[in-house]
Amino acid sequence: MEGSIDEVRDDEHPLFDSGDSAPYVPGARKRSQRRRARRRRRHRIAPIVAIVLIFVLIGVSYKIVTSVADRFNDRFAVPDYAGSGQGFTRVKISPGDGASDVAAAMEKAGVVKSVRAFVDAAENSGRANDIQAGVYRVPLHASGAAAMAAILDPANRLVSQVTIPEGYTVKQILPLLAGKTGLPVAQLQAAAARIPTLGLPDGLSPKTAEGFLFPATYEFDPDQSALEVMQQLTGQFDAEYRKLGFAAAAKAQKLTPYQALIIASLVESEAKFPQDRPKVARVILNRLANGTPIGIDAANRYGLAVEGKDPNSVTYTEDSPYNVRTHTGLPPTPVSNPGEASLQAAIAPAPGDWLYYVVADAAGHHIFTADENVWVEAVAKCKANGWGC
Repeated sequence: MEGSIDEVRDDEHPLFDSGDSAPYVPGARKRSQRRRARRRRRHRIAPIVAIVLIFVLIGVSYKIVTSVADRFNDRFAVPDYAGSGQGFTRVKISPGDGASDVAAAMEKAGVVKSVRAFVDAAENSGRANDIQAGVYRVPLHASGAAAMAAILDPANRLVSQVTIPEGYTVKQILPLLAGKTGLPVAQLQAAAARIPTLGLPDGLSPKTAEGFLFPATYEFDPDQSALEVMQQLTGQFDAEYRKLGFAAAAKAQKLTPYQALIIASLVESEAKFPQDRPKVARVILNRLANGTPIGIDAANRYGLAVEGKDPNSVTYTEDSPYNVRTHTGLPPTPVSNPGEASLQAAIAPAPGDWLYYVVADAAGHHIFTADENVWVEAVAKCKANGWGC
């Protein structure tokens, strides 16, 4: 058929590419295979190169980030000294101070480098609530942790410990305090005379601090003033006074609180053993009720001491309100500073009709009687044995 595809020569047929009939070139096939192999190798290497590049970028990025972070941390890190410091100073912690208050005081004193350094150390220690008021010896230029450890160590607290014995008078107590605290006696005397500033219980306005300096063991900070020392003693008296319900109990005995305190001071000066104290108080009350002089020699001796005289020079004939052999009623003030047992005895006296007592043995126990003849015999026996009648 004219014009059909069958009439076209094979080498001219459009379905046959002229390349297919290209002449054979020696080595061409091998070069083509090598090119294909190279392409395959490049395809295999490309992912490896990409992975390597990724790791390189990660490494470089890490270095950049850590460098920036280091600079940031250096700039914003909490300023803190290293180590336990050197040299020492004193830091005062007031009642109610928290970790931040203590930190501010330490930073000001040159102990820690920053407030944050100490606050962090206190929080990390878990013992921030264990910080106690007082004056402490602490190292200078110490880390926050070292400063915290220093104030938790009781050995670093600077205190003067003073024990006030029961029955001591103001004239005995003040020199004792002066010797332990380093405060001049004159300053302590002036402080003790400032009655309105002593913090005495409501309703009490005595002319002297006698009776209100409660006997106990105290700790005083190095920088306490004379008035603060006095207030610490009277503050303890106030605590005992409230604990005992002293005012109400005195009223139940038909006494004012001050009268009951005077009786307690007399009991303290006379009785050595706990079982004797309520009985001595009862004798005093019975004599007051009878209008009989109470005749307690401790009051007479105290009167001489108040006048600056030797208490042992007493004659019992002195014209003094403290001469309770010739005057009825109580002396005008307490004659000592009583402890808790004597305070309790004054407001809870033992029941009995006794009017006399006297030392009955070398140890200092007393016998109590309502019979004057028994008392006279007991006095003679006491004197004969030298039992300190």
